[in-house]
Amino acid sequence: MGNYYAEDVEYLLLKAVSECREPVGAGFLAETFANRKDLALSEATIGRHLRRLEQKGYLCCERYNGRSRGRVMTKKGSDRMKELAAGQKQVKAVADVMEVLRDGSGRQLRNVLVTREIIEPEAAALAARNATEENIRAIHEVVARMVRLTDEGRSMAATDGPFHVEIARASGNSVLEMVVRMVRTDRDFSPEIECIINASSVEKPSDHWNIYKAIAEHDEEKARRLMKQHIRNIIDTIDAYEESQADSPD
Repeated sequence: MGNYYAEDVEYLLLKAVSECREPVGAGFLAETFANRKDLALSEATIGRHLRRLEQKGYLCCERYNGRSRGRVMTKKGSDRMKELAAGQKQVKAVADVMEVLRDGSGRQLRNVLVTREIIEPEAAALAARNATEENIRAIHEVVARMVRLTDEGRSMAATDGPFHVEIARASGNSVLEMVVRMVRTDRDFSPEIECIINASSVEKPSDHWNIYKAIAEHDEEKARRLMKQHIRNIIDTIDAYEESQADSPD
């Protein structure tokens, strides 16, 4: 591999420097990357990149062993590395999503969502009818965690499954709860769905809080309607995203 995106090089070098306990130079980093597929660059090339990173304030020079000169990470560099890591994670997530939509998993994703659109509105309505104070607190805790994660700019995918399972539990129907669990655990598409929603130009659905409030207020019809619309929003967003990807140039 001879061609690299500048941000990929920047991220890998910053990450390598951050993992070292003492200042490092281009020679050490060239040896470190020599047998890896992600960044096989010469010592001279790495040296030029390190100088650029130092000029940007991401690295600074320090002496070690009384004579050698190497780079260490600055606070600005640490922040930049986190920013680049988040970007790389998003790029990988989009690639994974497109793979899901291309292969047989795309059909599975739609089947899961159609199944959820049938059963989960009824689970929400039953939860509004039967939820105990303990059930309502449990749902609230999950929604509050979603809000915190969103406010921190972090993924809330891990809370989506528990939110819907807690609602099914609150329905008081053990068979319905088992079905919801089966649908969610066979393969949880929450990360892919979240990625599509975040990457799409379609407005992001944020119905969880309203669904919780309808259940807490024991409003069956409202809970049923909001849950159905919530899942329909996801289906429509996925359809719009897939269509936009098909129309975009390669």
